[in-house]
Amino acid sequence: MKRTGYLGTSLLLLIALVVLALPGFAQEKPKQAKTKPEYDAYIAFYSEKDPVKKAALGEKFIADFKESDYITDAYMGTITSYTAAKNWAKVIETAEKAVALPVADNKLKGTAYINSMAAAQNMNDIDKVVMYGEKVLTVNPDDLNALVTLSQVIPLKLPNDEAGKKAGLDKAEGYANKALAGVQGMGAKADAATKAQLTPIEGSLYATKGLIAYNRLDYNKSITDYDEAVKRTPKDDLAHFYLALDYQALGVQAFKDYKTALDKENDLKAKKAEQPLIDEAAAARSGLEDEIKKFQDKAIDEFAIATALGGPYSAQAKDALTKMWSTKNGNTDGLDAFINQKKQQVSQ
Repeated sequence: MKRTGYLGTSLLLLIALVVLALPGFAQEKPKQAKTKPEYDAYIAFYSEKDPVKKAALGEKFIADFKESDYITDAYMGTITSYTAAKNWAKVIETAEKAVALPVADNKLKGTAYINSMAAAQNMNDIDKVVMYGEKVLTVNPDDLNALVTLSQVIPLKLPNDEAGKKAGLDKAEGYANKALAGVQGMGAKADAATKAQLTPIEGSLYATKGLIAYNRLDYNKSITDYDEAVKRTPKDDLAHFYLALDYQALGVQAFKDYKTALDKENDLKAKKAEQPLIDEAAAARSGLEDEIKKFQDKAIDEFAIATALGGPYSAQAKDALTKMWSTKNGNTDGLDAFINQKKQQVSQ
């Protein structure tokens, strides 16, 4: 099961919240136009509000005034205009030209890479998202946009070999932890309105950590992280769906352990072992029966919540829920009423 629900959901919000804080900027020297046509062209570009028209004016300014003091500003404005116009291919094309300029500074590179990362997200090109995200971090290692995005997309396309998979998950976890620390640091100093905007980002980062643990088959850790996620984003159907998968996986493992315990108990009985040994084995088997029921009920509950939320994963959740409900009860009687109960619960 690959996680696809969070790709591209947090970047625009973070752009609105976080000013790109690039280290080591020197004070810019005053800029000025060399001729009146250059001045008029730049003012026309600068003043234009329509992103499509602004991008066209930027392209013309760049072509006509290659030696202008405002060339980096023109590139930045053109790149962000293409982003606003959702012309993703032109974002990347213009950004690549911008970073190749001899005068390209960290401010221009940061703008180029962060917008290229967003463009790649919207083009569903994970490899380019990772490439541009890591380039952002070469300019600013603490950029939250890049840290959040990289932590989310790397687990979507892991290598098949175990060493490569482990390295990818370790890298994603490092980015997620650093991003979470940054978001929580912002929240500690933020007003109520900003905290409200940061909360879903924090929730998505915990969900990312939950996915990383799930891919490592560390289901208890995954549950811990997903629980933190749904505290902050209770209507995240994918988080509830993965919580159900975690509990389901624990139930499968408990069933395997139960069969081993049952075989041991039966073997001791067949050998007419001492009664305390049989009792001990029976207690272990009984405890595992309780564990299986507990995990089954928790998985059913989480699948039902994911179904009730009606999000992109509700259909998958409903299919899994129906199978588990039928296995437990022998039929689907009462299932619709149970889902309706969860719908009332999530609507409060």
